[in-house]
Amino acid sequence: MTRSGFRPHHGAGWLIGLLALLGGSGHAQELAGRDIAVRMDAVDSSLDSTRRAVMVVERGSQQLVRRLEIFTKRYGPDRRSLIRFIDPPDARDIMYLTWTYQDFAREDDMWVFLPSESLVRRISGGGKKGTFMRSDLANEDIERREVDDDAHRLLGSETFAATDCYVVEFASKKQAQTNYAKRVVWIRKDLWLPVKTEYYNKRDRHFKTALYGGFEQIGGIWTSTKFTVETPSQGSRTLMQYESVEYNRGLDDTLFEQTVLQR
Repeated sequence: MTRSGFRPHHGAGWLIGLLALLGGSGHAQELAGRDIAVRMDAVDSSLDSTRRAVMVVERGSQQLVRRLEIFTKRYGPDRRSLIRFIDPPDARDIMYLTWTYQDFAREDDMWVFLPSESLVRRISGGGKKGTFMRSDLANEDIERREVDDDAHRLLGSETFAATDCYVVEFASKKQAQTNYAKRVVWIRKDLWLPVKTEYYNKRDRHFKTALYGGFEQIGGIWTSTKFTVETPSQGSRTLMQYESVEYNRGLDDTLFEQTVLQR
């Protein structure tokens, strides 16, 4: 990681040195951890989106392949999303509905519909720490995180995957509701999108890593079209590949109501 330094100047050079120092101070403020998180959060400027994806879970010699579609929509500062599984038959029509709120004091809502039991179940509290569909993702990972759900600290700059990145620590302010004490994120300076996330547990041990790629500009919005999450202690890895991404389709509000889960 890079660090900036200051060397005294002599003669007329002192003015140049002073201006550089003052300019550096302003730049450091501009690149505060939270400000970088805000820029990253603002990349997706869409009102709604639709994605079709393939999720592959590898654990030992086993491989699970699932196809799904993901719908999201803004409601002012809040967002709602619906995940619906298409294949294989034993997962078809399993749905996850989430309502996330900007209000820090308000707990996000999450429900899952299990067609085999014709049951809608609310997932709250410790349930969000549970595994999402036997993958390396937790239920909390499919929720949108608001910027102020975390405290941010800029750790420095680093080259990763041949791109210049900011390295920012995201420390959760809601420790009782998460598996993670913190996440350390490598954020591309050119696109303001993450390329790597390290997840740390409550004992401050790094236990899983996400890598992002396939960066494309879709509808004027830079988008990562694939990511992997690996948990070495479990010998498992999950790949998510987006086959299609569409923005601003004008999705109907009824798609994000609880009643959609049992239609």
